[in-house]
Amino acid sequence: MSLNILIVTHYFPPVPGVGGRRWAKFVKYLSQEEGVKVHVVSALNTVTDVKSSFEEELKNYKFSHTPLPSNYPKYLEFLEFAKITLWRKIMFRYQLFWLKKKVKGNYWDFSVCWEKNFKNEITEIIKKDNIDKIIVSGPPFRYIKYALNLKVEFPTLEVVLDYRDPWVDFNDPYPIGDERTNYEIALEKEMLSKVDKIITVSNFQKGLILNNVPNAAPIYVIPNGFDKDDYTERPTAKKDLNKVIFTHFGTMHYLKDYYWVPFFNAFSRLKLEQPLVYQNIQIELIGYCPKMILDYIAKRNLNVKVHGILEPSDAFVELSKADVAIWFKYDGSPGDFATKFGDYIGLKKFIWTFSKPGDVTTYIEKEKIGKVFYRDNQNLEEQIFQSFIDSVKKENRLFNPNYDPESLQINALTKKLIEVLNS
Repeated sequence: MSLNILIVTHYFPPVPGVGGRRWAKFVKYLSQEEGVKVHVVSALNTVTDVKSSFEEELKNYKFSHTPLPSNYPKYLEFLEFAKITLWRKIMFRYQLFWLKKKVKGNYWDFSVCWEKNFKNEITEIIKKDNIDKIIVSGPPFRYIKYALNLKVEFPTLEVVLDYRDPWVDFNDPYPIGDERTNYEIALEKEMLSKVDKIITVSNFQKGLILNNVPNAAPIYVIPNGFDKDDYTERPTAKKDLNKVIFTHFGTMHYLKDYYWVPFFNAFSRLKLEQPLVYQNIQIELIGYCPKMILDYIAKRNLNVKVHGILEPSDAFVELSKADVAIWFKYDGSPGDFATKFGDYIGLKKFIWTFSKPGDVTTYIEKEKIGKVFYRDNQNLEEQIFQSFIDSVKKENRLFNPNYDPESLQINALTKKLIEVLNS
């Protein structure tokens, strides 16, 4: 059976960052499947200082790619990659003021200004490529509505929603108020009931959807995974064998201060109370780290190496050095296995997971691939402090050698994706 698929995702190489990775990898393996034709539409890249190595990787695979301007105000988009200047601060406030007046609901959704693209350019792509299935991956989410509107002209078009994260979650970067939140809640329920199929990344997310929208479209779970190619034939990073390296991979969210504050406080205590242990431990942060956290670290003059945002290929080299991988989870998603989980298990890194109890904590403890630090532990800082001391002994940070992650390889998940699309 042939498949003509249009994938619409705001984040796709050359746009940098982890947001484009899920579909970059699926496109890589879908394009190798017989009878499958893939066309990708994404936002035009406006980031100049950081590149995506996934772009170079995808040059070896056959698919069509059409980047389209997002039409989102340029001084509000991709803030994590922007250098702060006085002019940018002025334009940020100006553009945000007018965007709030123009947009209902969540004005931080990068797809709110994309409707014209769906009516014009994407309509023409569907006709030209005889598209029969369109996959819209969120976040952002508003363009799911625009995709559904295409069914007026193309009634046989199947609209598949790839639901990667909770829709109504406005903690980052700013809250948006009750009225706008209620607008998004209503829109989410409408879209989840009207699309033809929903793909989500975990049984936890599936449960959330069904709890909020019992009449939702059929839901299929296709988790985030990893690509072995990311970890092969990479340069070997030099590692100080006398140090135990703790690495956080991905964005550090300042609102997770219920985890990172006790974590860095415990490390700060080591400096005073266990200086020999402190000297043998190094913490590394790969990815975007907000100023609030950087200031917290600097104030205590801690031995923390901040890499910032790296190209994926460089990031994997640095992550490969880690003895322990750090994972601060959102309290609202204790059952979600984030993209970084795939990297951690792909590289067989012992995982320190900070979370409320859920599917993730149960899995990690059952498979013996890490250590769990629970949010409700009244002695959390003390537990972290003692665990730092214990980590000096290698047996306290060993990844289970019998754990088999093969089912989470992207090539295996791609087969499952095709089955869902054909069902």
